[in-house]
Amino acid sequence: MVLAVGLAGPAARAAAAPARDDERLTRLTEQIKALQSVVDGAKNEAEKRRLEANLEQLKRELSILADRQAIEERQRVLAENLTASPLDTLREKLRAVDRTVEEGEVRLRELGAQRKRAGAEREALDAQLQALVRENRPNTTARVAELEEAIFTKNEEVRALALQREAAEQEIELAREADRLRAAIKTVESTTKPTLRGLFEGYAKLRDDTKAEYQVATLANNLEQNLKISQSSLDLSQLKLAKFDEELALLEKQSGFFSTNREVERLLAAQRSQKKALVERMPHIAAQVDALRRAQQAVAARRELTALDASGRRDTLEAQKEAYLLRLRWPGLCLAALLVVYVFIGWVWLPRRRKNEGLFLARRLSRYLHVLAATGIVAGFFFDDLSMVAAAFGLVSAALVIALKDIFTSIAGWLAMMVGGRMSIGDRVEIDGTKGDVLDIDLLRTTMLEVNGWLGTDQPTGRVISMPNNFIFTKKLFNYSHGHPYVWSKVEFTMTFSSPAGEAMALFKRVLEEETQTQFAEARVAASNMRSRYGVEDAIYEPKVRMRTADHGIVFGLFYVAHYKDLSSSRTRITRRVITELETKPHLQFAYPTIQYLDDPKAPGHTAEPSAKWGAPAA
Repeated sequence: MVLAVGLAGPAARAAAAPARDDERLTRLTEQIKALQSVVDGAKNEAEKRRLEANLEQLKRELSILADRQAIEERQRVLAENLTASPLDTLREKLRAVDRTVEEGEVRLRELGAQRKRAGAEREALDAQLQALVRENRPNTTARVAELEEAIFTKNEEVRALALQREAAEQEIELAREADRLRAAIKTVESTTKPTLRGLFEGYAKLRDDTKAEYQVATLANNLEQNLKISQSSLDLSQLKLAKFDEELALLEKQSGFFSTNREVERLLAAQRSQKKALVERMPHIAAQVDALRRAQQAVAARRELTALDASGRRDTLEAQKEAYLLRLRWPGLCLAALLVVYVFIGWVWLPRRRKNEGLFLARRLSRYLHVLAATGIVAGFFFDDLSMVAAAFGLVSAALVIALKDIFTSIAGWLAMMVGGRMSIGDRVEIDGTKGDVLDIDLLRTTMLEVNGWLGTDQPTGRVISMPNNFIFTKKLFNYSHGHPYVWSKVEFTMTFSSPAGEAMALFKRVLEEETQTQFAEARVAASNMRSRYGVEDAIYEPKVRMRTADHGIVFGLFYVAHYKDLSSSRTRITRRVITELETKPHLQFAYPTIQYLDDPKAPGHTAEPSAKWGAPAA
């Protein structure tokens, strides 16, 4: 059913009532003025009192009328305010849509049955016409013309039923659109908190409404053209019917009881037959016009509803946008406060507590923590928006975890290093055979400055190594500075078998104690960190000299501790001192390869080739 115009009558009456009240107000004012002049000129006291009573009554009536007009003006303003928004106007229009989808479907089924029946009748008439044409018998011309007119009329009936069916479909679409808009209005009214997802959905629906509005406008234009054509056909049929009446009147004058003309009688019969067919056809043509008009009204109502829905959606989106921007105020303030805290901690408080590598690492941890806090703030304020992202992310999370396994493992490795404290910036570590000083530990990779390498000494090579953090789970990590920076090392000297072993050991021990006294003292103090962390002693910090025999002499091992950055310099210092001491003791000789030639070919052990052996040089 198309939209009713029930609001037009009350609106017209509401507009006409103030006009009548104004006329009455003017008349009462004139009556009061005239009666006041009469009261002022009255001489009789009794008559004057009577006139004054009438005057008071008119004044009270005038006052009541003025108060009522003021109330009606306030009601009019209130009504204008109530129906000012497109949403309220849409709600009023929806109240006028009284046809339901179920009723339209029932009507559609009835029209479908009628059209099927009319189509069968048309096919029967067409079969009769084809049979007459095939028989080709004389005196069947009139019957053929009659059947052709009947088929033409039946075609008009079928077309009228088809148009009525289309009109019923348009009314069903109108009812469905009304139901959809009623549900949409309830959804809008139930929405309290504006979200980014709601804004995106609103813009998407607004685009859909714009497309639907364009489609409905195109349909309305087509129906308007068809209605004009059908209305013109109806007007022409009515005009043709009037012309039949005029022609029949002229022919009837030429034929009567006393004068008979076969040609005129034949024309009269043909014209009466055509008029009868046209009269039978007229209701179907009128039904076509009515069906097109109903379809046009339904489409116009849909177009109006769509336009009001789009206008209301625009207003709602503007209101949601303003509310959303207002909602952004609190997370914006929180993020700004978090930024101020980050700047204060990173550039004021931490420099007073940390230095160098510790400051760099602390600032990085502070940045990560503040980013995590900012993410929590955003997630807390915009949980509804993030739920959409989480839902979409959940569908592909398994594939992402598999595809980005190394990235997630590296992040987990960074977290393990930060929490476990097994490695930090500035430490010297060895990972998978590569030694270096840690320069940086970020979220995905660790950066080191290579040490030793092809140099064969504890000296940076200048190369920077970068490796993923997942090594913490798969590789062996050797940390030279975990707990304290002092590590053990050794220097080996090989003496000849002829050297006094006791004297050599005493010399080595004395030199080792003198050269490493400071390092061992510092190492004993630093070892307290290991005891407090693990509860056990990691080593006994005393210089040690160990010896063992080998094929080529006696090997003395000098074990000492040094700072991990001073291992090479300590080794050099100890070696230089030992050589200096041995230069004053010729009987203590280093063992090294020598070659001895035997000149007597008859001497035992003679060989044609020179023999090499370890020992002191031959005299």
